[in-house]
Amino acid sequence: MPTPAEIAKLSFKPSIFNRIKEEMDRRSGSGDAPIALHVGDTWYDLPPEINEPLDQEPWNSRLSRYGDTQGEPELRKRLAKKVREQNGLAVESERQIQVTFGATGGLFLALRRLLDPGSEVLVLAPYWTIFKMVAATAGVRVVEVPFFDKVAEDLTTDLEALLAPHLTDKTAAIYFNNPNNPGGVLLDRGQLEQLGRFASKHDLWVLSDEAYEDFVWSDQLCVSIGSLEGMAERTISVFSFSKSYAMAGLRLGFVAATEGAIAAMNPGHVGVGYEPPRAVQVQAIRALERRDRIVPRLYRAYLEGRDAALRHIELPTLRADGSFFLFIDLRDRWAGLDDKAKLDRMLSAGVVLSPGAPFGQEYDGWARFCFTTEKPEVIAEAARRVNQL
Repeated sequence: MPTPAEIAKLSFKPSIFNRIKEEMDRRSGSGDAPIALHVGDTWYDLPPEINEPLDQEPWNSRLSRYGDTQGEPELRKRLAKKVREQNGLAVESERQIQVTFGATGGLFLALRRLLDPGSEVLVLAPYWTIFKMVAATAGVRVVEVPFFDKVAEDLTTDLEALLAPHLTDKTAAIYFNNPNNPGGVLLDRGQLEQLGRFASKHDLWVLSDEAYEDFVWSDQLCVSIGSLEGMAERTISVFSFSKSYAMAGLRLGFVAATEGAIAAMNPGHVGVGYEPPRAVQVQAIRALERRDRIVPRLYRAYLEGRDAALRHIELPTLRADGSFFLFIDLRDRWAGLDDKAKLDRMLSAGVVLSPGAPFGQEYDGWARFCFTTEKPEVIAEAARRVNQL
């Protein structure tokens, strides 16, 4: 391990995202700032419903005191009901729910508390880029499996054939998000059953990141893999308030799993922060109570943004079944370009996307377009600019 003196000399290693931010800051207020779509965020303000007290809130008192380390009992009771009814998960009580610091916190707990240090996780790529940092912090190694572009091209793809070559004696889990960030692809029940059979055959945990569950743009149902036969005991289902309720800045998520898995994860949660802020959990209860008002409003606005993007983008993309993103294929146009050249080209076009390489080594020539971070009319203009890339 490095010494304190060696650590003191460390500095942040700039990434392309740092360079994007620096350039955006430099151009801010100059009149030529590009449309920034490289962060998976929302243009919506915090829904007012979460700040409006319910008629009865007995749990909204003495919030200065410590609460339950699994999360407020009323919130967990409502979340257990939600995942039973909406996701079909076999969650019998609030003891099978752990409220976390965002979905990120739930994934960290699963990796750190359920896997041995040095274990390998098969990560279906392209994947949420921060997962690599979460895994590294938990002492777990990411093994990228090129996946979502393959299944988008051919719905009959043999998923075991994609996964099996990456298995080693250290493989302990599979991670994926569905609908996919950044690809927008939604796995159907048959594909999830294939993944489940593979996990069962090799006795692997399944980490199912379902942050975008409420944003499916096709007629296809979003199926939770943990609801499938034989999958409850090995699936860690991770959810977020960030997307469905436009609450990203409040950092709240939760995990649904067996009572034993929750018992294993809870001490890790206590060790990194004890419990999420109780006041935010009260806001989450209000969000769940008013779900039928909040989610449809966001859905309609984001669908309008997606449609605006698809009307104007002339470049090839993966099929956009769900999530907040289009994954654009620029391999023919960006061949041989380094990160600086790509950034220069985006700035010249007046639109900034997320370059593909952070989402997987094989996706260097791709770019992620977030259609929820600006209003639909701005998204339409951004899409027209993308064609210049």
